[in-house]
Amino acid sequence: MNPITKERIENKVERIPEGGCWVWMGTTTVRGYGQIISNNRKHYAHRASYEAFIGEIPKDMHVCHACDNVYCVNPAHLFLGTQKQNLEDMARKGRSTKGERNPMSKLNKEDVKDIKYLFSTGLSDSEISIEFSVCRQTINNIRNGKVWKNV
Repeated sequence: MNPITKERIENKVERIPEGGCWVWMGTTTVRGYGQIISNNRKHYAHRASYEAFIGEIPKDMHVCHACDNVYCVNPAHLFLGTQKQNLEDMARKGRSTKGERNPMSKLNKEDVKDIKYLFSTGLSDSEISIEFSVCRQTINNIRNGKVWKNV
């Protein structure tokens, strides 16, 4: 069971009346998720909040945000889901980092349209990859519909 108390969590939040979020004001990860330390171990604040206010988190379950605010630890905004359900929820709400939304992406939709056109000209994946400064496997994944499917 989680040794982190409701009081410890409540002391680290700012309640936002408009949306009802409890914004974590303590330490966060680079991705914005709150962190709290207990027994010399870091815990995600939203998971600690879920456990303190709602109950135990079953093995292999994620604590998801209904409000889509990673800083939020309001137990009323948290729900359990599998990794697959969490990813589907993110995609359904347009929060996934696929395509241009991925900060590591070197390509945009226009590039991919051009790449798909170049397939029809007979250029090889290697030739196209040189043109766009990406690896050959990226071009192959586009060709085979593994990435950038909806472009």
